[in-house]
Amino acid sequence: MPLTSAGLARSGAPLAVAGLLVLAACGGDDSPTSASDATVSTAAGVPAPTSPAPPAAVLAVTVRGGAVIEGTSRQGATLNQLVTIRVTSDVADEVHVHGYEKRVAVAAGATSAVTFLANIAGVFEVELEKSGKLLFTMAVR
Repeated sequence: MPLTSAGLARSGAPLAVAGLLVLAACGGDDSPTSASDATVSTAAGVPAPTSPAPPAAVLAVTVRGGAVIEGTSRQGATLNQLVTIRVTSDVADEVHVHGYEKRVAVAAGATSAVTFLANIAGVFEVELEKSGKLLFTMAVR
């Protein structure tokens, strides 16, 4: 039996079409709709200040004859600072930054460096791994 417009009206088809239109209007992406939606603000509505990253730190030592001849026994960095540890050695070994688990080989008579973000606070040993020689402690505050 063919459906007439009266049959469609009684079957609830217009209601189903209206429901689909409502669902389609609710869809969309979840991205912010204005610049203020995407900005982090303080309670007063003023954008939250962002602190600039501290300048990079270079912590350096020189090892000769199994002893540190240049560099201090305790060196420091600021939390979230980019740090480069530079080691010059007259013997081949591996530099190990404890806590951060950073390692770099150093050849005899050469300088090696490892760079990382100091994002863990504390005091960490930096040593020549094979010989067990403590080069310095690094304090990150």
